[in-house]
Amino acid sequence: MPDNRGVLELPLRMVVTLVIGSAALIIILSFILQPCLFPKSLQVSWHPSIIESDVEKEIIISVYDPKGKPVSGATVMISGLGIVGVNKTNGEGEASISIRASLPEYRSEGYLNLRVKVNRCYEDFYQENAIKVVWKEV
Repeated sequence: MPDNRGVLELPLRMVVTLVIGSAALIIILSFILQPCLFPKSLQVSWHPSIIESDVEKEIIISVYDPKGKPVSGATVMISGLGIVGVNKTNGEGEASISIRASLPEYRSEGYLNLRVKVNRCYEDFYQENAIKVVWKEV
């Protein structure tokens, strides 16, 4: 009776080699495409959080890392109600964006969204309805 062990061992070795090689390739690609295994969260604050419609207002956004150190070079974007404002944080972790939001006649209030992106090892920050826009008081 012929010995078939040699025939079965070769495909099994190829399968094991392929699985280990694929796992190694995935690990290498994940480090190339996402250099941070555990990205840090951002601490973001802004003021004012309520502005009047049809009045230009400066919004100050502060961005810090989890240890409270300012994050410079972060891209800050305020959007909504048909407008977009973008700026980068300075060395103190602050950015200012001048906004003039207008409400449609049929709405008594509206909201603007805030997004912060950093190219380094941080998670993106997004806050929907971060800034409330109300009718200008007469």
